[in-house]
Order: sequence, then C-alpha cells, then structure tokens
Amino acid sequence: MESGPTPTTPKSPPMELLMLSNALERLVARNNQLTSQYSTQAPSPSVDVKLNKKSFSLSAFMATRTPTIALRRYLERIHRFADLDPACFIVAYVYIDRTVHIHPALIVVSMNVHRLMLASLLLASKVLDDLHHNNAFFARIGGISNFELNKLELELLFLLNFRLTVTSSDFQRYYSHMETEMSRTCVIEKNLKEDDDKRWPNGGLNQVSLTNGPRRHSMSPARHSFDGPSIN
Repeated sequence: MESGPTPTTPKSPPMELLMLSNALERLVARNNQLTSQYSTQAPSPSVDVKLNKKSFSLSAFMATRTPTIALRRYLERIHRFADLDPACFIVAYVYIDRTVHIHPALIVVSMNVHRLMLASLLLASKVLDDLHHNNAFFARIGGISNFELNKLELELLFLLNFRLTVTSSDFQRYYSHMETEMSRTCVIEKNLKEDDDKRWPNGGLNQVSLTNGPRRHSMSPARHSFDGPSIN
C-alpha cells in the first residue's frame, strides 16, 4: 500500500482499542511496581535470575528511555493512520499475553511496551486484514526505522514460536475478559470522581495549574508530521 497517506478523519477510537489500552496500562503499572521493588531489595539469586531472563528475552524491544507518548495516544495514532480492523487490537493483546505465558520470566514494562505493541499490531494486521500496510508504513507511524521494525517482527515471531492462529473461542474469551476489566476501571474512575466532587464541590482540583506537568503529544497533523513520535 502507499507509503505516506494522509490521516483519516478523526473519529472516536473503537472500544477494542480502549480495552487494549486499559489492559496494557494495568499490566505495565503492575510490572513497573514489581521491578521497582526488585531494584530496592537486597540482591538475591531468584530475583537476579528473573531479571536477567527478562532483559535478555525483551532486549530487542527495550527503549533507551521511557517513551513520552502515552499508550492510548500511541494506539490512537496507529489507528488514525493505519485504520486497522478493530479485531487487531484484541489479537495483538492475545499475542502479548501468549508471549509472556510461553516465557514466564519475561516482563512487559514501560520501557518495552510500545515496541512490543507495535510489532503485535503489525502481525495481527497481517493475519486479519485482507489488505495490510507494509512494514515501512508501520515503522513511520510507530516512530522507528523500517530496519528496526523488521527485527522486532522477527523477534516476536520467535518468542511466539510462530503461533499466530487465534481461534474464535480464544478471541471471544479474551474479548470478554478485556471488556470486564474495562468496565471495572470505568466504575473505579467514576467512584473516584464522585469522591472528588464531594471533597471539592467548587471544583478545586480543576483550578490547580498543570502547566508544568509532563508534555503530551498532540495528534494534530498541523503540529506533527506523518512520521511517528520517537519511542527510543
């Protein structure tokens, strides 16, 4: 397909994208906390072995620093330019989950999740879509080189033992699980908001300046080119 199309008209992200974002954000938050606890504990043989296996298994996916673009914004960018079948977001999560089950010592954290997700979506698109974009296109959207994406695709295939088939029953099982987790997250966020409204009825939190907070990437084509944000 063409190497540099214009983005499609902005629209609400599909529910499958939101479910994938929620699942990965929860997974990464847990694992970041776990690895942080390991780093503050006294060295022990069991911890060292786990961390060594983890870094070796996902070394190709590790960034030099934590990407500044949030997972959901990154997924929305991919969806906007690639216009993937919504089922790709579910299958991509199946691949990530399958990978960590095949390699239990492998840990998905903020330093590797963007690349792992990009490679998983690439494979899912090739499996599901009759017409899919080539690797060079995906690499530009994802903010890495074509050479690196080719390497990540091959690495993920070997981690998966080339098991790319997802049965309809497996798809439905993952979909139901991710949908349930998404609903729970929405309920928790709603309860937190209601609690905040009770504590600060005049909107005190909304008056706090966040000007000096972390910079967020805009998806507006007026500010950013087609080339993806760096996740190095």
